[in-house]
Amino acid sequence: MSRGKRDLLIAFGLVALLTLSCKAITDGEPPPIGTPAPPPPSGGPLLQDDFSDPGSGWEIGDYSGGSVGYAEGAYFVTATEAGSLMWGLAYRDFSDLVIEVDAIQVSAPPNDNNSYGVMCRVQADDDGYLLRISGDGYYAIHRIVGGEFEPLVDWTTSDAIRQGNATNHLRVVCDGTHLALVVNGRLLAEVEDATYTSGDIALTATTFEEEPTEVRFDNLVVTAP
Repeated sequence: MSRGKRDLLIAFGLVALLTLSCKAITDGEPPPIGTPAPPPPSGGPLLQDDFSDPGSGWEIGDYSGGSVGYAEGAYFVTATEAGSLMWGLAYRDFSDLVIEVDAIQVSAPPNDNNSYGVMCRVQADDDGYLLRISGDGYYAIHRIVGGEFEPLVDWTTSDAIRQGNATNHLRVVCDGTHLALVVNGRLLAEVEDATYTSGDIALTATTFEEEPTEVRFDNLVVTAP
């Protein structure tokens, strides 16, 4: 994995010299807000989605840096522009939560130099927490502030991550100031940070090469800690 990773910011077709990539929206308008799901039963999940229903409310769109949407009973995130972070929002608001999801790498550069994972506490300006892994066996936790990627846990390798076109089960904890990333049942990283207390969630992918990366997500469950 390249140690010189950057994520470039593209906002409504204007390239900013920052280290986050917003989605370029072709018509200059923000994507539509999904219909909120009904409240979960008492004691049940805060959100549960197997993505079999393309009307369940997640973001759908084609952008200059990739695309997001539903396909074959899963939710896909495709990143086509080197260094661009592509993500799809749930259009919901949470504070403390645990996110579990299966992440399936479908395609990637030959060297698997990419990343994919989950954002929590996503703000209106796209700042938030990014917890992710890569196809070549790395993981990291970043805080995004003003479009800048700040490593809370910098890129580190782990043999718990299944490399290449494989399925990895992600468990992300955002509980108070505590952030944690668990992959395939193994705790890889945890850190404390108090910058963000609530916000949206998102599923993400990035390619760091000219070749695109596509990741499909399935069996998402969000619960209280």
